[in-house]
Amino acid sequence: MSAEGTFTVIVDFDTTPEDQQQALEEIGDYVASFLSRQPGFLRSWLHRSLDGEGLVHYALWRSREDFQAAGKKALEHPALPALRRYNPRGRQFEVWRGFGDV
Repeated sequence: MSAEGTFTVIVDFDTTPEDQQQALEEIGDYVASFLSRQPGFLRSWLHRSLDGEGLVHYALWRSREDFQAAGKKALEHPALPALRRYNPRGRQFEVWRGFGDV
């Protein structure tokens, strides 16, 4: 799959070494059960920091509009209050160029 021309959202989350595993499970469940089922969702990766101090969720969407529509639905999702305690900070990107096959 070529990522060029897709819309990317990268969200950083704060964790502690003690709660990182719980955060991985909560965020991973949210992505698997809700986000990944939204129209336009293509693929995502959830990364954990080696020091236990954070997570990064990297998601590819077909378009910005698809992401925005999913974001509106997400405001009503019951998991949102729990996820907010990890201080999510998101940025939006457009893929300009990809490298490699991974």
